[in-house]
Amino acid sequence: MQLGYIGIISLMVFSPIPPELFMPLAGFMVAQGQLSFVGVVGIGLLGFLMSCLPWYFAGKLLGEKRLTKLVQRHSRWLTLPTQDIEKGKRWFKRHGVKAVLVCLLIPGTRNLIMLPAGLSGIPISTFLLSTTLGATVWLTTITALGYFLGERYPLVEQHSDAIPGMVLLTAMIAGVIWLTAYHWQRRNRRLKRRQG
Repeated sequence: MQLGYIGIISLMVFSPIPPELFMPLAGFMVAQGQLSFVGVVGIGLLGFLMSCLPWYFAGKLLGEKRLTKLVQRHSRWLTLPTQDIEKGKRWFKRHGVKAVLVCLLIPGTRNLIMLPAGLSGIPISTFLLSTTLGATVWLTTITALGYFLGERYPLVEQHSDAIPGMVLLTAMIAGVIWLTAYHWQRRNRRLKRRQG
């Protein structure tokens, strides 16, 4: 799989595939001399910031009331319950900038915490500094894992043609599990409301 820098930034900005799946592959390509380690982490960081800034500005510019209305109106395709906005806001108020740093390590919550960060009124400079520091550590770590895996296990290279299929299959399975869990959770909430 020829990932390349354009592939990394495209996956980071537009793909639902978590970086934990494709950044180690980029690290493996660094070990093979095809890419630069600093370049991979740098382009990954740029893509990550591009993916999370719209969420931050949505929270900052729309405000809680308008954002809640928007989520209620388009809940089917946004797949973001209004309760999660309130939970995220409370959690961010309790933990502040630390909430952003912690959520960077948890798949599925990275972009979600950006909404309450924007709602809280945290200055863009503080937000960018904390996000950049946390994301740099996180991206460096998962890229280094791929790099050292490539150094230690030459067999990975022999089976590298299978990696894209494995990544796609893993992403599809994760997507099905996530959608099933999400719809099951919504169904349970509806049942609770009817019973209540």
